[in-house]
Amino acid sequence: MESDVSILFLLMGILKNKKFLGLVAVVAVLLFGYFKCSSNGDSTEYEFADASYRDVLQEVSVTGTVEADPKIELRFQISGEVSAVNVEVGDSVLAGNTLAALDATSLSIKKQSAEADLALAQAKYDQAIAGSTDEAIVVAQASLDKAQADFDKANQDYESTQVLAEESLNSAQLVYDSALTDYDNALATYGEDVVHAYEDLYNKVDSSLSEVNDAMRDLDNILGVDDEDVNDDFELALETASAGQYESAQSEYEDVSWSYDALFADFALADMSDYTGIDSFADRAYALLSDLDNLLDDVDALLVDTPAIGGYSQTVKDSKRTIVASEITDIANAISGLSSAMQTAESAVTSEDTSLKSAEDALFSAEQALSEAQVQADSNVASAEASLAVYEALVAQAQASLDEVEAGPRDVDLAGLQASIDSAQAALDLAQYNLSLAYLTAPVSGIITEVSYDIGENISSADVFLVMVSSDYQVTANVSETDIANVKVGDKVSMTLDAFSYDKIFDGEIIQIDPAETVVQGVIYYQVKAAFVLQDSEIKPGMTANMDIVTAELADVLAIPVKALKYDEARTYVLQVNSLTGEMYEADVEVGVKGDQYVEVLSGLADGDQVVTYVRE
Repeated sequence: MESDVSILFLLMGILKNKKFLGLVAVVAVLLFGYFKCSSNGDSTEYEFADASYRDVLQEVSVTGTVEADPKIELRFQISGEVSAVNVEVGDSVLAGNTLAALDATSLSIKKQSAEADLALAQAKYDQAIAGSTDEAIVVAQASLDKAQADFDKANQDYESTQVLAEESLNSAQLVYDSALTDYDNALATYGEDVVHAYEDLYNKVDSSLSEVNDAMRDLDNILGVDDEDVNDDFELALETASAGQYESAQSEYEDVSWSYDALFADFALADMSDYTGIDSFADRAYALLSDLDNLLDDVDALLVDTPAIGGYSQTVKDSKRTIVASEITDIANAISGLSSAMQTAESAVTSEDTSLKSAEDALFSAEQALSEAQVQADSNVASAEASLAVYEALVAQAQASLDEVEAGPRDVDLAGLQASIDSAQAALDLAQYNLSLAYLTAPVSGIITEVSYDIGENISSADVFLVMVSSDYQVTANVSETDIANVKVGDKVSMTLDAFSYDKIFDGEIIQIDPAETVVQGVIYYQVKAAFVLQDSEIKPGMTANMDIVTAELADVLAIPVKALKYDEARTYVLQVNSLTGEMYEADVEVGVKGDQYVEVLSGLADGDQVVTYVRE
């Protein structure tokens, strides 16, 4: 029997904490997810929970003590300039009386702005519900009719542009075909005169080389370069000529001989069809003949200046000069004939090239005109087609506008407008709350014992504005530094006292937060005071109070168990499992209010999405 009673008292002690029931619910959800996953036979076991809409309650739970200390220090929760002091020392006040106020001009303007935003959001919602007016439908229909007329006109222009483009291309094609025929004819007859002219030029080069060879043989008989013994009879006489004429003539002979040998060897490999090569040979032959002509003149001068002595008799002298004179005449004729042949070949090429170039130019112009006609036609058609597409889009846009005007509001549109209303309402609630912070109200009934500031003075949230005394009991508790940021004056408090049954709940309100820290065994705390909403004669000083301070309360928001959240340095995420592959992956989420059991999900998940709360390999 004593064992049963002990168990009963143990259960009653556990149930004194309201969070027990919520914990039971969380455990049930997690167990369901665990058994659901482990039943599939996979070696990896997961525990799941569903994202769902529920209430999220953020509480700070502490243990305090009932005290009879009548002194209550009151502070503003914001800083500002004192604009009103409604009490004096000795005044009696009731709970809820406004004791003082700060300048709230800016806060009032923000509240008015929030009210206007809410009214605007509501007006847009009401306008969507009311639908469009008859006048708006008439205007939308007129816009559609005009867009259709513009489209029809653009379609006609497009068809006309296609016809004109085709005609322009056909005309340009005819001109091109005619020019191509003329070019083919010119190309077919090209080269006949050129072939004959270059055959003659080739022969002239060949005969010029023969003339050079004959002249060089006669000159060697005089100068004795190739055959050093041939002029032994009169070489001594030649060497007596002034200014080294003999040696100079021999050197000049060697240069001409070298040029002749090189040209002769190259010309032996000449290709009759290589007109450029023949031109080059002709130029070299002409230069060779010119050099040989100069050499002949110099040798004749040498013969004239050499005195008739020894073996170089006057008869020999006259004979040699006659030979040189004959060669001078032959070389001059060769130069003249070669020059004439070169000019004839050049003229033939020029004439043929001129005719062919004229045909080529005409063909190029016709081809360019055809290309330009094609580009212009393509451009005109593309422009007309683009214009047609624009007008077609305008018709579709006008039709969509008419459909939208004629149709009623969609649920998705109303949802967005309702969200705007909710957002504006939240902003107004925040503005109203911020405005309320500018007013200092009596948390309980009592007597004012001290007023520290006057109108016009500035005060911070850490300064005590006034002190009052009350005969009502209060609960004093220490809140850790990790939780104090969530606690504020005015927060509702749900309390149970160890001296009473666990189901007897006392409502209270935070009336004071000490700005100075209290260190208990090396841990930093901040002292808070809570007042009972209703006094109870059974409450005694020194009783232990279990306090649940409600710091945030959300209704019907998307939430998941806190256990599902994961963190790294830069993000917050949850684990999910791909239903097809069975692979686990990370999904980023944005969270809001975090309660003891559930956390609000702002983005990243949808209703019904499963998240992993535990993994067992």
